[in-house]
Amino acid sequence: MITPGLPVEIGRIDKELGKLWESSDDTKTRASLINLAIYTEDTGAVSTNTELIATIAGEHACRAILVLANPEAPESQAKAWISAHCHLAGKGGRQICSEQITFQLDGDAAAALPNVVFSHLDSDLPFCLWWQAPFRESLDENLWVWVDRLIFDSATWADSAGQFALVERISCLGDSSMVRCDLNWTRLYNCRFALASMFDHAAALPCLSRIEAVKIVCAPGNRVAAILLLGWLAAQLGWRLQGLLSRQFFVDAGGRHITFEIVEAAGAIISHVELSCDDACFELRREAGAEFFAGRIRAPGVPESALTLRAGRDKITDVLLAELSRGGRHPLYAKALAVVMPLLE
Repeated sequence: MITPGLPVEIGRIDKELGKLWESSDDTKTRASLINLAIYTEDTGAVSTNTELIATIAGEHACRAILVLANPEAPESQAKAWISAHCHLAGKGGRQICSEQITFQLDGDAAAALPNVVFSHLDSDLPFCLWWQAPFRESLDENLWVWVDRLIFDSATWADSAGQFALVERISCLGDSSMVRCDLNWTRLYNCRFALASMFDHAAALPCLSRIEAVKIVCAPGNRVAAILLLGWLAAQLGWRLQGLLSRQFFVDAGGRHITFEIVEAAGAIISHVELSCDDACFELRREAGAEFFAGRIRAPGVPESALTLRAGRDKITDVLLAELSRGGRHPLYAKALAVVMPLLE
């Protein structure tokens, strides 16, 4: 493992952090807006997470706690390191610095995770926990009750249905105000905004109630993102998922059927979305690596035109910053997920 900072005894972390700031010059100021804890079981993720924290701290000062756990290790041991990430703040050479505490918990020491994290949180600042490992059945209530924002990425899951079910159980174990933050949903923000923007024209809006078919093309391995996008459309338009003779489709409030198709093909995470009815078609396309969607509308009363709509960036740093900066709850996420959960099973 690459050691991210100065090794310290766990019982002396606060004192050693104090010494770290005492030894720094007057141009450095410690700052923190949130507690950000990251839990991983991947040794290789320590250095990449440290780099990510350094970048995040430049725009979102935090007390960062990085935990590398190996519950299956034959020997029980706990190690710790401390470091600081400093960034220039305007003119005058002043630097704003964020602290990082890194833990390695092996064997039985991994069970001490709640105590390790909670004893090193920065006062009563909001606590965001990014869980990078698979969720497991052995859920420790002592861990979740203090979490304000539980961050995860459903794009990384092998068993989506099982993991979503465990997240639902965790939200019941934790405080009722705990917010579920799926980075896979955050990535879709610009795509959802672009699709909604295509119906801004007064003549285009009525077409929404006449949509008959939906096609979504996603990159291989991103089917969950496509399903979440489909769920957002269905929840917003009041569609219900139905099945008949192994066929699945949506039904609107008037009993009209809406078919859907999800195709995996090389390209952007969501490279093509098409909403169509008998006399109209709304298309959104994105090339791999492009920061813009190309939109095309063909509908009665709407001048046929090409649109350029912001797609955003897919780098994990940008996605995490967007999530941390936006704050608030995600009511649409819960509604979308509820509609399409059978498709994840």
